[in-house]
Amino acid sequence: MSSEAMAAVRSLVWPVCLVGAMEDGRHNVMTAAWISQVSHNPLLVMVSIAPGRFTHDMIVRTGEFMISILSAEQQEVSSFCGSRSGRDVDKIAQLQLKTEPAKVIRVPRISGCVANLECRLVSRHTAGDHTLFIGEVVAADTAGAEKQPLVMYRGKTVKFC
Repeated sequence: MSSEAMAAVRSLVWPVCLVGAMEDGRHNVMTAAWISQVSHNPLLVMVSIAPGRFTHDMIVRTGEFMISILSAEQQEVSSFCGSRSGRDVDKIAQLQLKTEPAKVIRVPRISGCVANLECRLVSRHTAGDHTLFIGEVVAADTAGAEKQPLVMYRGKTVKFC
């Protein structure tokens, strides 16, 4: 890919989120920004995750995941969760993140976020060096809807407005 093409793609704006999974009582989250809505009816969202990520195989095995849309005040959470593997550290405990039970799936919601989307895996597709996980939103909360979201633009996390 040319450097000009890469620079152009980096001009896209993405929400910065935590993608959570739960397996055998172990809750893990990872930072992700390649997330998008893909259907209105049914309500489907997509997250792109590299196969080497700990969360990737947890989603494959359990068939569910949580998308927690981070607020601008949660930039440190984004950095921490994006730079450490759940194989080596309990990110929830290290950051003392507050969680609350999900309504439908087993993966807990992260408190203090703009919103949480509970997703059941509908399909997955290999796309280059990542896997696209398509999930149906089966429940959600917008408790922090008044907060400004954290977004990724040109490789940096920035406030939305």
